[in-house]
Amino acid sequence: MEIGRNTAFVILFVALLAVGAYLYVNTGSSGGQTISVSGNSEIDAQPDFVSIYVTIETLNASAQDSKERNAEISEKVINALTRIGIDESDIETISYNLYEDFEWRNNGRESKGWKTTNQIKVKLEDYEDAGKVIDKAVDNGAFIQYINFELSSEKQNELKAQAIEEAAKDAKIKAEAAAKGSGRRLRNLVSLNTNEYYYRPYEYFAAASLDASGNAEAVKAATSISPQNLQVTSNVQAVYKVW
Repeated sequence: MEIGRNTAFVILFVALLAVGAYLYVNTGSSGGQTISVSGNSEIDAQPDFVSIYVTIETLNASAQDSKERNAEISEKVINALTRIGIDESDIETISYNLYEDFEWRNNGRESKGWKTTNQIKVKLEDYEDAGKVIDKAVDNGAFIQYINFELSSEKQNELKAQAIEEAAKDAKIKAEAAAKGSGRRLRNLVSLNTNEYYYRPYEYFAAASLDASGNAEAVKAATSISPQNLQVTSNVQAVYKVW
């Protein structure tokens, strides 16, 4: 009987040790105190191209006439641009709309006709060509809506990686400072989430209204065009263990 009781005691003791080891391992791997921090970065970058947004707009009594007239002007504009050396691959249609336009009066609305709007984007790596592009577009019946400094997809990917890396470093610095300030030490990284990557083109020129004075301002802006720095930002959320 004594042997049986001893055996049972040994088995119970071993079981308790196993449970204790299990709890220790799990508490050590997933429990404990943590610090949550936000990391941010902001990078100044040179644009690698300028975009000129050209709008061709026509208003006619019938939808067919409006569409055909718009196509004629659009073709003239594109032909004029290719003749000065702009590659067709750098001319992209951004939007195309055909709709009936109305004027609202006190006694209701009155049709003004059918409006066709075709917007194209001209991409230039040589900023000095901007003036020539604007002149040709305006001379052939188009309107300049925007001039933007932008980043290519390749450049965006490069800067995105850099911005996220710097944001993660910023998060670690903050976590180390918070741990030290609370009398603790930083351990391992538990999680890291990239919440935001943001880049906004620099708007060098934007037309206030669709009139000749707007075109004149665009031509004037193009004569003094020069690269403007763009800002690329990133934000991450990090969780670190402390002890």
